[in-house]
Amino acid sequence: MAASALKRRRGNTYADELTVTSEKTGAVIDITGHSFVMHVTTDKAPDSLDTNLLYSITGTILDAPAGRVEFAPTLAQATQPDGVYYYEVILTDGAGRTRTIALEKYTYY
Repeated sequence: MAASALKRRRGNTYADELTVTSEKTGAVIDITGHSFVMHVTTDKAPDSLDTNLLYSITGTILDAPAGRVEFAPTLAQATQPDGVYYYEVILTDGAGRTRTIALEKYTYY
């Protein structure tokens, strides 16, 4: 998946939608049986999620065969001070194996 930077107007709770694709071929990956979590942190490479984590969101699969998943924050999560943060999306497959599929800037303005 080619991750891109995200931007959010502070207080907006619309979902961020991602399409999961193969890094090698660029083809869409069927995400049936997978789960996702997005962590938003203050640092790109945090020491730990315990000290640098702002919040986590469980992904909602919109269309598994098309690889579409979304992450909708609550109002409390969407109300961060203006600034640049980082998001990481972790995929867990049906066998319990995990993979970071996105790590990029997340700007609140």
